[in-house]
Amino acid sequence: MSLVFLRRRSGEGDRGGRSPLRVATEVRSTAYRIARLTITATLSFVLALTVLPAGGPQPLLAPLTALLVVQFSVYQTIKASVLRVAAVTSGVLIAVLAAGTIGFSWWTLGLTILAALVIGHVLRLGEHVLEAPISAMLIFALGSASEAGAADRVLETLIGAATGLAATLLVPTVRVRPAEEAVQDVTEKLRELIAGIADGLRGERTEGEAARWQADAERLARDLGRTDRELGAAEESVRLNPRTRARRLIDAGVALRNAMETLEHFTLSLRGLTRSLADDERLGDRGRLLTDAELRRELGDALAGIAASVASYGRLARSDLTRDARPFLAEHELEVRVDVARERRARLTRRLHERAAAGDLWPLYGEVSMDIDRLIENLRVEHRARAREHWRRHRGASRHLPERPVQVVQQAGQQLRRAAGSAVAAAERGAGETETRVNRPEQDEDPPSGG
Repeated sequence: MSLVFLRRRSGEGDRGGRSPLRVATEVRSTAYRIARLTITATLSFVLALTVLPAGGPQPLLAPLTALLVVQFSVYQTIKASVLRVAAVTSGVLIAVLAAGTIGFSWWTLGLTILAALVIGHVLRLGEHVLEAPISAMLIFALGSASEAGAADRVLETLIGAATGLAATLLVPTVRVRPAEEAVQDVTEKLRELIAGIADGLRGERTEGEAARWQADAERLARDLGRTDRELGAAEESVRLNPRTRARRLIDAGVALRNAMETLEHFTLSLRGLTRSLADDERLGDRGRLLTDAELRRELGDALAGIAASVASYGRLARSDLTRDARPFLAEHELEVRVDVARERRARLTRRLHERAAAGDLWPLYGEVSMDIDRLIENLRVEHRARAREHWRRHRGASRHLPERPVQVVQQAGQQLRRAAGSAVAAAERGAGETETRVNRPEQDEDPPSGG
């Protein structure tokens, strides 16, 4: 028999690349969940044996319900408990009604399953919809299609749901660390990618380098969507959670989601920059950005400053998760890094304007300059401070940011492309005016005719 569970799933990162702390956290979380489920199911079975009358079938619905309703958060456990009780009750009632009126046969079973599924969809049981017909079939299998037997089965379900809910309330979990590590991983990948591009620009030119950078940026943009599960779990784990630590981290989920939205917009601008570099590479000898050693060095310096700013932003995003956090040091560090990146961006822009005045490819230069501006703008301290003030001022459902659907990223990309088109058009007009001013003195030096 092949040990499938030992194989690495496709799409997962290399386990060897993760920190020992993260691996230990995952192992501890898994062991804790296994222990909690085992103890909760066993206690629900013992409690059902105590409450239900002796002589009946073993109350296995109680531990089964406890296993199904215990979730990682209090909110999800309450929701699962209500849906599970509704599914089991509807299935039991349908089975009792069918057995008491038309008896049991193959077509009765079919009608019972059909009715249970219809009622499950009407009640909007969601992923619990199949539990209604399963409960009905269990009633037939256990021979409990009587009012007393049906009442016992419903009571078993209630005992299991109550035990699971009690276990979650007594020992609730806070799943903020996985989301925090996901944001940290994304930040580190962005920093490594930008630093790699900067090192490549400041070194010797290699064939196909810009195409590789563009492919890496596209791959990283696709990986960003995989953090939704961790972010959603962090937000859910602090809802209705009675632990003191959870109340202090009530803003953690929305704070991390805000950081991920910023990194998503940052990645869109990075994709635009790598696309411009790839366009310059495809121009061959007519290109300038990748063939001019001075431009390569200036662009590499600017990107190195942005890479350092990304690392500082990641530290800031993980330092203001509690309600009373005042990340002054992290904000100051990010502000200093962004100022350095701005200075290097200014030098690069001056160099690009000089090349444009000499007749080089200004539309491409303008697009690169604009992408650099956007990368720096996304990381400004003011944006994070305003977002923090907003989520701390609001309470309840209005405090939580919405999910990050694909259309949000698509809309942002469309806005970036429209802005890029406008900026390129303005840059072309500016280049034309510059060329006119350069040529005008030559015309003034011509000797006057006649006289």
